Amino acid sequence: MSEENHGIDIEDDTDLETADDADEAEREAAEARAQEEERRAENRQTEHDIEQESEVRETEASEQENPDNHRDEEPFQS
Repeated sequence: MSEENHGIDIEDDTDLETADDADEAEREAAEARAQEEERRAENRQTEHDIEQESEVRETEASEQENPDNHRDEEPFQS
């Protein structure tokens, strides 16, 4: 038999879990959790910004909707 046909190449045939693989999996999981937390924080900030903008718009709209607003300031004089 020639050397090419004798035995199996263990490195090519085996996929063993190593400590490096476990560390890499932990790093990937931690990175995924960090990205998810960052996405949630961005969503909370966006919702907060939208809420504040809505409140400002509501205030401005209520000021514009009151046609008798000038009567609260000064009595009408002719």
